[in-house]
Amino acid sequence: MEISSSFPFLVIFCCAFLPSLKSESELLRGHGEELGRHRDPEGHIPVLHDMPSPLEFWEKYASRRKPVLFKGVAKNFPAFSLWTDEYLLENYGELKVKLEAKAEKDKYPVGEKGLAQDTIRNFLKTYKNQDKYIVSQLPDPMSKEVLVLPCVRCGSFKNRVLEANLWLSSGGTKSLLHKDADNAFNCLLNGTKDWILIDPEHEVNVPIAEEASGEYGGFSLINVDHVNLQRYPDFAKVPWWYANITAGDCLWLPYSYLHQVRSYGTKNMAVSVLFSRLKEFDSTGCDTVEPEYTPLSQADMVWTYDGVASQTMGNTDPFELNETLVHACEQSGNGKLDAATYLELLIEMRTMESEEDEDIDFPDVDILEEISHQVMMILDPTGAGSVTCDRLRQLTVAELKAVAGVTSSDPANTEQYEYKHFSPKDVRAVIMSAYDKDADRLDLSAFIQKYQDSLQGSEKIAKEVFEVLDPDNKGYANKADLAAGMDQVMVMFTPRQMDDPAGIQWEQAQEEDEMFHIESETPKQTHRENNKQTSHDHGEL
Repeated sequence: MEISSSFPFLVIFCCAFLPSLKSESELLRGHGEELGRHRDPEGHIPVLHDMPSPLEFWEKYASRRKPVLFKGVAKNFPAFSLWTDEYLLENYGELKVKLEAKAEKDKYPVGEKGLAQDTIRNFLKTYKNQDKYIVSQLPDPMSKEVLVLPCVRCGSFKNRVLEANLWLSSGGTKSLLHKDADNAFNCLLNGTKDWILIDPEHEVNVPIAEEASGEYGGFSLINVDHVNLQRYPDFAKVPWWYANITAGDCLWLPYSYLHQVRSYGTKNMAVSVLFSRLKEFDSTGCDTVEPEYTPLSQADMVWTYDGVASQTMGNTDPFELNETLVHACEQSGNGKLDAATYLELLIEMRTMESEEDEDIDFPDVDILEEISHQVMMILDPTGAGSVTCDRLRQLTVAELKAVAGVTSSDPANTEQYEYKHFSPKDVRAVIMSAYDKDADRLDLSAFIQKYQDSLQGSEKIAKEVFEVLDPDNKGYANKADLAAGMDQVMVMFTPRQMDDPAGIQWEQAQEEDEMFHIESETPKQTHRENNKQTSHDHGEL
């Protein structure tokens, strides 16, 4: 048989691009399998059946950054018995919430208020048969039915409550392996959740995406369904703990503690309350009054959300921000902070990120200058040109929140997110593909359909775009209308924000992982099922 002259080239090509592939017998345990199959767990995290005192909680868990499960304490919450779908619909149906897909980093679903934005009413009508998941700041009207645990109701904890979040799905959600910037109590009201937890001391062996916002939060580049141990062999060394959580339990999760979560049940609902990263604990007031369960509505929470306007979910801890500003001022050499110094700080941070990853473009300096200008307008309202370090030390929480709103706000917290999510080029292409050149006509219905089908955008934003193209409200736009309104539409979809370096790295990692993806023939098990078949003792639960 004649052999093609291109055969040697093909052999060389394949060998050149697959140098690291190993035979099945050489693969590390857990390669290509679900997270946690690379080694047996160390065990279940500690479980408490009695509420510790605030000082005991600080000394044994919070100060040591150790997770712990509080068994059954959320059954004291009014929300535990009240929050049926019917109750939520009747009492909170018009409140606005933020959406994600059930698999983290997947596409954002469309809600009644736009991309990633929905009302509780519309969500409850659709969540059982659609890929949508409320991952949202908790609307303030609902906070009266959530309680703050007694062990964090006095001393340093009392005034360092940052925000509260709501999690609601029909089960089947899965997160990335990630770490959060703040401490949190996660309290489950319906369903079950399985957690994998990894101590921060082992992070050196976990591939983490570079974060633009700092070192405390972030996520791993590992695919939690198919862990690539050929690409990340050091991860095979990483020990892990687990937590099986049932309705009524609360888990204390220390800041920067790596974790991955899967949810189960036809309805899975939880609330979380976030706390600052405390370095020390002042127990003042803890001995004079016995701490009690307290409605969250009575807590002095930093970031609140009325359920109507834009959210502040994920905004920077203002107390930590204050330390950053004071440090930058002290490093300036003249005891002052001005716009130029602050701009240098922003440029230095972004330069480091772009140097660490060549796929991250250095941002438009105009954007950084705009951020610096807005921050200085808050810090220096009199226009003196600079502020002293002493002035920065005396900033109020309200002033620090205003700065955080400029430097760390998430576009997905607003109904305008859709305008920042789609590119002007893609929107223009949709407009032109829906335009009937022969009839010289772009119909509203045709544009909405094309916009939804091509971009997975919302009807709400499609109508807003069409209003610009059809200012006379004719129900259609012709060539002249498109020429007159196209530039304005393009401006609407032109983002004034910096790239997300972590997101860029995540996308790149997933694309590269596809080259090495190996489908395991071993039947997959959840860690809940797997743990039932091994010797891990769940008696303490």
